[in-house]
Amino acid sequence: MEELDENARQRRETFARYGLAMYHAQCVEKSLAILVSSVFNKDFLPSDTDRRGEMQNEVFSKTIGKLLTRMRKQIALPSNLDRMLDDVWEKRNWLAHEYFWVRAGELMTTRGRNKMIEELTELSDFFSKVDARLISIYDKWTKRVGIPQALLDEKLKRLIQDNE
Repeated sequence: MEELDENARQRRETFARYGLAMYHAQCVEKSLAILVSSVFNKDFLPSDTDRRGEMQNEVFSKTIGKLLTRMRKQIALPSNLDRMLDDVWEKRNWLAHEYFWVRAGELMTTRGRNKMIEELTELSDFFSKVDARLISIYDKWTKRVGIPQALLDEKLKRLIQDNE
């Protein structure tokens, strides 16, 4: 394996942190889709399996903004969660559409890349914490409606096996 100089190593770390931050932002987006399609959808449980799949597929193509609009039509969000999700929306869009344009100068210097690595780590942590909060809502719902943990574990096991 080729040995990287410090600048190349730092650039690689910057892009890796960006990828991790975007991964966590996408996790939030998909958690929102799960909540919109099932937890906050009164038609989900009474529907048959095929219809449930259709409901989930329909929202999985939506962006965070559209998911938030739909969620707010379904339920009244607590104000702290509502503000947090607005913050997610704003930060995710900035990260996806503006980040490297705004940070072009910083990307060219060691000090700037260090700043970016720190900033991207903070964004990743933020998205991860929000996702954990959304997952906790989903987890409480699955317990309340009686979806067996064994069923969820089996689906996760199949997902992993299908990708090995």
